[in-house]
Amino acid sequence: MKDVCKFPDYVNFEYGPIGKATSTKDSPNTSAEFHFWIADGVDTLELGNIVAACTADGHVTFGTVVELRTVMDIDNFLSDYISHDFGNPEVVPPSDIAEMMVAKCVVIKSTTERVRPIGRAETYYASETGVAWGLGMLDFAGAGRGVPIAVMENGDGTLIPILLDDEFLVGPEGSHLNMSGISGLATKTSLVEFLLKSILDTMVRSERRRVCAVFFNVKGKDMLYLDKPNPQYEEDDPYTNKCRQMYSKLGVELVPFENVRIFAPYDRRYEGHTKSFRRDGKVEHFIWELIEIVEDIPELFDKDTWDEGVEAVWVDVRDQIERQPIRSYDELLSYLAEERRVLANAAISHWHGHDKQVYYKAAKNLDALPGLYDGLVCTGGVDEVDIPLHDLHNGSIFVIDIQSLNDRGQAMVFNKILKRVYRMLLDKNVKKDFDTAIFFIDELNKFAPRDPTVQAPIKQSVIEICARGRSLGVSLFGVEQFMSQVDRQVVDNSSTLIYGRTGPAELMTDQYAWLDTDVRNRLTTIPRGTFLLKHAKFVQPVFCKFPFPSCVPGDQYEEEEGLAAKREAATAFTFKRDL
Repeated sequence: MKDVCKFPDYVNFEYGPIGKATSTKDSPNTSAEFHFWIADGVDTLELGNIVAACTADGHVTFGTVVELRTVMDIDNFLSDYISHDFGNPEVVPPSDIAEMMVAKCVVIKSTTERVRPIGRAETYYASETGVAWGLGMLDFAGAGRGVPIAVMENGDGTLIPILLDDEFLVGPEGSHLNMSGISGLATKTSLVEFLLKSILDTMVRSERRRVCAVFFNVKGKDMLYLDKPNPQYEEDDPYTNKCRQMYSKLGVELVPFENVRIFAPYDRRYEGHTKSFRRDGKVEHFIWELIEIVEDIPELFDKDTWDEGVEAVWVDVRDQIERQPIRSYDELLSYLAEERRVLANAAISHWHGHDKQVYYKAAKNLDALPGLYDGLVCTGGVDEVDIPLHDLHNGSIFVIDIQSLNDRGQAMVFNKILKRVYRMLLDKNVKKDFDTAIFFIDELNKFAPRDPTVQAPIKQSVIEICARGRSLGVSLFGVEQFMSQVDRQVVDNSSTLIYGRTGPAELMTDQYAWLDTDVRNRLTTIPRGTFLLKHAKFVQPVFCKFPFPSCVPGDQYEEEEGLAAKREAATAFTFKRDL
């Protein structure tokens, strides 16, 4: 067959044939799929492998294995039960039973332009070049647009680099990435860290793009130690060595991030003044004055607390803020207290036409806001310190640590930073050393839920970014446990979708209906470090593997003072033991 094949570089002939494509009455081949029986002794083929069917005319058709089934020449279970001496599994039947395995493949691409089913064809594993051609990666990788994201391990043991087209990853042709999977098992954050490292290595150093990144740390220590090396790579176990091999194969440097700055809300009680779990002095604080949050104040309260009456009072309070003018939140609190004193000491039942009890309710809310969002609002003589977004530059990473804030506080910070960077890119008169900004946010379903009754400003901002951001250079990398809970417009506008391990109930939603049954079932059991990738340039999704990130996972990092305390405790224990 190798002598007949017109594209021998696309096929792994050295491994040998793994089966033969056949079209039967019960399982006919179509232009979209084909079947082949698997040769005896081939035990490495599995779901997600990419194979090459070579036909007699020398052309090659590539397919992804989406179903495997075993066929035996047994009419029914009863006849097999009887042949085993009426139910004894240890009995050997009097005659051999024919058994074979059949694979179903969905067509990826064919070297012939004719769209028609294949007939009989020897089937092989696709070579690395064949996979790259079949998925269309040669087109954009040859133009210098390929961004490594993972490897595909084919059944022949080959590790094949999987690249994304940067024009569909961060724009302008397409943009945005959405990733879902069970928390703690899908390793979503680790994959984003690896992908960001890959983006910076390929885009920034090749000078194709001027890229910066803004990451929001919404829980624990997930994103707080991007600048610290991963101690996993001090190990010498087989999987760690395989991870090193992946870095080499993908051309990504195995070093932690540089140019990382971390910001967190102000903390009055801690001398480092940051509400962050990282306490080594590397985190900078931020806190905002009234003018920065005045537009967001109504969104910081629930509807029961901030009803229509309170909103009406707030309109007049805002008018006074602009007229007087009131510059700081302390001045606003003083103004509200004075107005309350005047109302209490006079026979007045209304404030600016509003019932004074409603005014009291509004004033009480505004008094409570600094406590509800401690560290975010300047009071008590604390000066404003803003996040210096003008310092963003090519290759830089800002991590905004908002895990200490409640959902409304997190939404406000995320929305404010997102819109400010968006306006920076939109305004051609603003000097900036980047043309592409990547935003990463976990638990995206909180900020852009699918529930149509939720119409918060943050949701509208996210939808607008996903609809228009690609043309301006804003790319949103969103992560959540359940993709079905994220607004449809956000998911549909994402050119790259990633599925980690997923629960059966989630897989029953319409978000996954396009996947073959066996592929959906496999998503319930895939191990950590494995995911299903759907990219705008790929005809079919691909199962991929990625290595440990080059930086330490936040929950595994121990700061120097912690390590010093452990060493001191260990020394003291040894001393006592020796005594």
